[in-house]
Amino acid sequence: MSDPLKNVGKRETVTKLFNLFSKYKQIVLVKLDNVSSNQIQAARIALRDGNKGVMVVGKNTLIRKAIAIRMEKPTEEDPDYESRKGWTPLPQLDRLSNLCRQKVGLVFSDAPVFTLRPILEGNRKPAPARVGQVSPDSVTIPAGPTGLDPSQISFFHALSISTKIMKGQIEITKEVQVCQKGDKITNSQAVLLQKLNIKPFSYGMEIQYVYDDCSIMDRDIASLTPQDVIAKFASHANRIAAMSLTLGEPNALSVTHMIANKFKALCAIAVETDLKFKQMESLTAAPTQTAAPVEAKKETKEADKKEEPKEEEDVNMGGMFGDDEEW
Repeated sequence: MSDPLKNVGKRETVTKLFNLFSKYKQIVLVKLDNVSSNQIQAARIALRDGNKGVMVVGKNTLIRKAIAIRMEKPTEEDPDYESRKGWTPLPQLDRLSNLCRQKVGLVFSDAPVFTLRPILEGNRKPAPARVGQVSPDSVTIPAGPTGLDPSQISFFHALSISTKIMKGQIEITKEVQVCQKGDKITNSQAVLLQKLNIKPFSYGMEIQYVYDDCSIMDRDIASLTPQDVIAKFASHANRIAAMSLTLGEPNALSVTHMIANKFKALCAIAVETDLKFKQMESLTAAPTQTAAPVEAKKETKEADKKEEPKEEEDVNMGGMFGDDEEW
């Protein structure tokens, strides 16, 4: 096979990618739209310093070529046979090639995706609105002072924005929606946001897909934490248990609830019919123990009541006033 990449730099990049494809089972595809080179460099340093993995950024055509070479079994006639002779098949890797259609980067790492996400997506930078750009979010300007002098009020009137002059500056009297998500930014919208020194958008890396041991996953599934998995499992287990109880279907999730419900029914019957059985002792012991202190307290109150002296109905004052007849 003739050498498809005669450029030395391209050959080195492809060889590097070939070795990384062989070393790592997990490849994270990140979107790099509007991401600066400083942000990419910061992510590379963070991955390297934390021993999390390696990021490779290159042209999509070169990445797809590297994937094609990695999937093709080498022969002794190939110029790079020595570096590729340890070839092993990687099923589904061609699906990753089909996803490299925009400005993307590949992160080779065996670390869990939820630990990579803060490193890759945490470094976001504010950015101004540019003419012709598709707005990633809706932008609204709140009512209040603008900091602009009254000489520029005609600009706001041309855009039908309600304003007034307050303390020597222009003040917007009503909230203004500049654009909605998905709209293209017009020249007047960009100039308005620039005059108000508003940078409404922020850009950074975004995880798009994850190739993990021959499987392709989107970002939501790949970045689930162990706590998320446990919570989802518990939620579905509760639903299955509730449905099984309703249908009367015994299984590993519902049988414990069924036994508990039947035991409660037996206890209710026993209480109504004055019957006793061994399993009820733990239920009847608690009321018996708590009844004694209550009765003792009641007896104490009655004893205190008996000991209280009765009020004397007639009080003898020693004949101080004598009888009526003596008066």
